[in-house]
Amino acid sequence: MSAIAPAAAIAHYREAFERLHSALGGSASRRAVAMERFAELGFPGAREEAWKYTSLRRLESRRFMPATPATAPADVPAAFVAQRLVLANGSAVGPVPATLGGFALGTLTGAPEDPLLRTFVGGGTERFAALNAALTIGPLLLSTAAGQQSDDVVQLSLLTTGTGPTLASPRIAVRMAPDSRARLLIDHVDDGTLEHFTNAVLDIELGPGAHLTLYRLQRQGERAFHIERIEARVGENACFVMRDSQLGAALARLDTRVSLDGRAAGTEITGVFLADGSRHLDSHIHVDHRAIETTSLQDYRGIAANKGRGVFNGKAIVHEGAQKSNARQVNRNLLLTPGAEIDTKPDLEIYADDVQCSHGTTTGQLDPNALFYLRSRGLSEPEARSALTRAFAGAVMARVDEPVLARHVHDELDRRLVRLLEGSV
Repeated sequence: MSAIAPAAAIAHYREAFERLHSALGGSASRRAVAMERFAELGFPGAREEAWKYTSLRRLESRRFMPATPATAPADVPAAFVAQRLVLANGSAVGPVPATLGGFALGTLTGAPEDPLLRTFVGGGTERFAALNAALTIGPLLLSTAAGQQSDDVVQLSLLTTGTGPTLASPRIAVRMAPDSRARLLIDHVDDGTLEHFTNAVLDIELGPGAHLTLYRLQRQGERAFHIERIEARVGENACFVMRDSQLGAALARLDTRVSLDGRAAGTEITGVFLADGSRHLDSHIHVDHRAIETTSLQDYRGIAANKGRGVFNGKAIVHEGAQKSNARQVNRNLLLTPGAEIDTKPDLEIYADDVQCSHGTTTGQLDPNALFYLRSRGLSEPEARSALTRAFAGAVMARVDEPVLARHVHDELDRRLVRLLEGSV
């Protein structure tokens, strides 16, 4: 049972909703139901298992103002790829093109609201997904045609900005028709000046034989709060691949929930996070194997330093009748300095008897023998430590097959690692 947030916090967002709802678009009753669901669930309390390692007291005490369509965008970092659309506080900057890369684009003015404002049940972020549905100002629908194949990467830059503490509620729905193929990059950024709160939802549905590769980069500023829910339903012989890089925000929570609904559906979710300074980065993955011959891989590498804290909670459920399923979980963590902390909890639930399932987790420090070897070859201690840490992260970064993005993540990891390791020796 969750603890209901103080009445003042609920009232703040309810009043903001009442002021904005006429300008939000879509069904007022649908949005009102979502707001009531958020009010019912409230902010999570300390005893709620899904938030065991992550306190939202700081977020709960702030009074962020929900963004409006009139909010002026700030400068946006350069694009990684040619096909890019910028959303400022959840609303597209400028006209939305009819197509972008391999996707057709739609908004509430021209697309059914059902796929854009769909509700979610369960998980620690249900309450925030409901708040997102109530307050999102520019939900975007990306869709493909049957059999459409595209190797282009489409980048959505989701910018949170404002002259005061702003709540942005970006919401993206992806609907892929049978046997289509696409690649999508979600880049979360902010203006890095004020405290902001990004509450994002990505709703994905893959038809039979469809294949989506999602690259996710979260690089918001040191004062940002970030909560995100990714919900994916995967059909027969379809595949959902996610490459996640978490480098930013003061406090961030990502919930990725994948339902393998059709025979031979698969998912591969890999990522790296760097919790340095006093960052708190929390990642939850939940995969449901609901059909026979389904496969899943979860592989995350966590790095923590200074007073940083990381959380990884990976769960796979093989439901009754999902025979010949294969579920693997791997989580390896590295603590670079005293005071850093990573909490990890891999979890398997198996209700079928002809399956292959495994999980493993490690948390430790750099190998002193490897450090000695590199130092004996002329590297300084910071250089040796940085090289070993890069190699540790490289096991999952090697799967990021978009070169410009991979290079950016590697460069940012190098910069931060050298800085913190030079200060620790």
